Formats: sequence, C-alpha cells, structure tokens
Amino acid sequence: MGQLGNPQLNATIKKALLGGIAISVFAGAAIAQVAAPAAPLKLKTDYFGYAAGVSARTSYSDNINLARKGLEDDEIIFSTLLTGGAIYSTPRVTAMVLGDLDLSYLVDQGDLAVNQNIGATSTFTGLDNWIYFDLSGSTSRQLAGDNARFSGNINAGRSQRVNVHSYNASPYIFHQFADDSSLELRYRFSQVFVDGEQSLSSLFRGNSLNDSLTHEVIARYDTGRMNERLRMRFTAYGSDTTEDGVDIFPDFEYRQGSLSADAQFALTSNFALSGAVGYDELETNAATALFFNDDVLSGFFWRAGFTAQPGPRSSIRIEYGERYGDDFIDADARYQISERLMFSAAASRSFRTRAQSISTQYRTNQRQTLDFADRLREGDELSARSVIESANWYANSLNFGQAQTSGVSVTDNASAALTGTYGRTELSINGFYSDDNFGYRQIETIGGGLDLRRRMSRRLTGYGSVTYRYADTAFDPATCQANPLIFGFDTTDPLFDPVLSCNDLAADNGVTNTLIGRLGASYQIVENASVFVEASRTERFAPNPLLEYGETNILAGITLDF
Repeated sequence: MGQLGNPQLNATIKKALLGGIAISVFAGAAIAQVAAPAAPLKLKTDYFGYAAGVSARTSYSDNINLARKGLEDDEIIFSTLLTGGAIYSTPRVTAMVLGDLDLSYLVDQGDLAVNQNIGATSTFTGLDNWIYFDLSGSTSRQLAGDNARFSGNINAGRSQRVNVHSYNASPYIFHQFADDSSLELRYRFSQVFVDGEQSLSSLFRGNSLNDSLTHEVIARYDTGRMNERLRMRFTAYGSDTTEDGVDIFPDFEYRQGSLSADAQFALTSNFALSGAVGYDELETNAATALFFNDDVLSGFFWRAGFTAQPGPRSSIRIEYGERYGDDFIDADARYQISERLMFSAAASRSFRTRAQSISTQYRTNQRQTLDFADRLREGDELSARSVIESANWYANSLNFGQAQTSGVSVTDNASAALTGTYGRTELSINGFYSDDNFGYRQIETIGGGLDLRRRMSRRLTGYGSVTYRYADTAFDPATCQANPLIFGFDTTDPLFDPVLSCNDLAADNGVTNTLIGRLGASYQIVENASVFVEASRTERFAPNPLLEYGETNILAGITLDF
C-alpha cells in the first residue's frame, strides 16, 4: 500500500472521510457525528487514509409502501448500516472508494432489503506526461421514473426504485509541451446496467429501464499560455451510444461527431471574452429516429460570453449560445466567499440517455482526484475537508430524487450550492433545475434543500434538513396511441385498448410536489460510539389526489466508528 506517512495526518484524513460520509448519506441514514477537521494536509510522499463505521438501527414507518390516504400499511424495520471509505495515493496511482451499504429486515413483510450507494474512482500514470488510465465504477438505488414515489425513509416504496450499476474505463495520452500547450488523445468506454426486474415505475408499466453503452474518442489540443492574451482549444469528438431495449421495449441508438474551437481572449488580467464555435453531425437510429430529426440536431453551434476571476478565490464563466436546435446557457462559477464558506454553480446542455448521464460524473471526479494529489505533491497545504470535496462525488449522484428512465433526451441542467462551516455549525444549501425533452415526453424537475448541523456540546449534536422536489411529467396521448411500445404497453394483449390505456397513463402523470423534513440528534457515549434518534416526515402534493401520499418515519440506533 506504500508508506502510511504521518500517523496524525492519517487520523485527520480518517475523521474527514467519516465526516464527509455522514453529511452525504441520503435522508434516513444516520451516522455518528464528528468534529469538523481543521488540520491541513501536506503530502510529500505517499498517503493512505480510511474510515469505517457500523450502525445498528430500528425504525418505524406508518406508510411503508407510500400508498395514498386510506391504503397505508405500517412497518417495523431492523437494519445495519455499514459505511466507510479509503484514499490511497502515490506518484503513480491515486484511488478513492466511498459509500454505504444498508441491510434491512422488514418484519411484517418478512423481507430482507439491501440499499447501496458505493462509488470508486482511480487514475493511473503509466509514463509521466504521456500515458494515463482512468477507471471508475458505482452502484446505487435510484428512482424508477421521474414520478416514482420516494421519502426520507430509504426502505419505503422499494418497488419504485431500481439498482443502477455502472463503470467507466478510459486509457489516454496526455502531453504538456514546454510552451505550456498540451495534447490529449483519449478513448472512453462506459456502460450502465439498470436492474429493474422487480420494480414498478409510476411512469411506465413493467421493466422499461434499459441498459446503456457508449464508446467515445476524443482528440484535443490546447494552446495554453503560449500567447499572452489568446488561449484556444481545438476538439474532435466522436461517440456511439446504444440503449438496449428489454422485453417489449425497443432500442435507442445514436452516433455523434463534432468539431469545435473554444477561445478566451484576455482584456485584462482577470477578465476575458470567451466562447466557442463548432459543428455537430448526429445520426439517430432505432427508436431514437422516431422522435428526433437529424437535421435539427446537426449543424453549427456556438457560445459567447465572458470568463472572469474577480479575486484569487473566485472564478465565473457565463456563455449564451445555440445547439441541438435551441438556445441555452453554459456556465460555471466558484466563489470561496471565506475560508469556511464556498459557493458553486453550473449550467449546461446535452444530448444523451439518462443512464449515460451518470458516466459524466466520473470525468469531473477523476480530474479532481488527480488534481488534488498533484496540488499536495507540489507543496500546497489543503484542509482535510478538501479530501471530501474532491472525492465525495456520490453524494451528488444520489441527489434528491434522481431517477432513471428510458430514451434519449436533449437536456438543460442547472445547479447551485452553498456550503459552509462556522465553528460548531455546518450549513449546506443547494438547488437544481432540469428540463428533459425525450421527443415523446417532456420532464421538468426543480428542487433544492437545506441541511443544518450544530454541535451543541462536546458529546451532543443536533441536525435537521428540508428538501423539496417539483416534477412535471407530460406527454401527448396521441403520441402514446401511435407508439404504445415506447410507453410500456403490450400491444399483443387481446384486451389492449390504446386510447383507454394511454388516457389512464396520462392520469398517472402530471405535476407533483414532494417535501421532506428531517430532525435528529446524536449523543457520543464513548470515544467511538454514539446513540442517535431522528424523525422524518414526507408529503407529496399533486392536483391529482391519486398521486398524493404521506409518510412518517422514526429511526433510532447506535453507531460505532473505527
């Protein structure tokens, strides 16, 4: 494993990992609270840090199936939560694995339930400044459809969730020349498996969630700082994506090729005009071709705006443009408001399957993983919390109400987050927006949350959160009647009526508003053991009363950390 380095440093990393995991676990899973680490990390050789914890818990739900009013069924649950993570870095290898595994037994139903949220990422250096290899993977439970039912209890509404397993492998050549220009040649293979055999989506009938596979090739040249004012990046990109149909569902396929040139022209030392021009060539096949016109998706695209660095701790890029037949905003911002308060935001437009959107998370994470280790090796002193910020990608991947569904969409995304630590108080505020056009249906989601933790005393910690998600799933019944297979209907059934079936499905869609509140406390009884209790309440409101439900969940237990 290489050198363990300074034992005090490893202890700090261990605490940081466990603290980050505690923050990131989905509502309903409680972990022992730890103090926010303050000691800086400084890497000169290798390092290895880890954290592990086990939690024995008992909970009660008054509506385990998230049924509408009058049909509720309560449940007692005994569970064990295993959580942990490890970070390993040498000049040749940097790897991180983080996650949690919940094993639950539902007494009345006599059912053993498994809930996982585990992610790993690694990057390998074969030859310095030449040959590299990235490898990542994840497994988690996500919603089966955008209107699927969910709550603050990870065991509630299990039929509304699916297991999502994915991996991503990417060998590449990267070389930085003496004049600061660079060349990258990369191949990326990514595959996502969606196991929905036992799931019942509120949007589809049966198992309508497809596996997705993508091959990508990228060639990129960056001029770097060879010109004092002008920096350019030239990119050639190609991909082939197939979403395999299951049962009666068809395949979704498309190929994409693009050429682009990005530029930044500095007007001052901290302000530059920025933008890009390029050309897309898309070829849709199978079911994708039924809903998207290649001529609309293909063609020239552009972005124009500015990039600024108002101060040493802030950066912002905002660009407006047109691509895939419509206008959009492409942006990212980061502002270290103070040593303890950070703001970040981003916006983008893409054309991809919902399953493959998971793979894009790896790209950012792998670069952050490598950059983090490089900054330490170069002598930077970073807080232990930077480990979490760089590694904890899965906390975002399991954001509030993330869903899997079949098809290819033109998607506009936007998100923002504000995180801070003030002495004994930790605060996190986040928001997101997504607009997905699948051609045969439109899905809009808006949401956000507030998470607050306060260390009341050396042993007592209180915490609470409020999260909200708005979803509007809409489609034209005429499109459903013309393409019933896409919507999950078996047309060979002698009782199948396209008009009646599509109208019934439309009634199960529409606008929903889900609100979850959580309040809890933990008490440290000995150095590595804490007891905790928390309560959560979930309410979903909708114009259609059949889509509404509510659930109260009480959770208590003991946690041991190592």
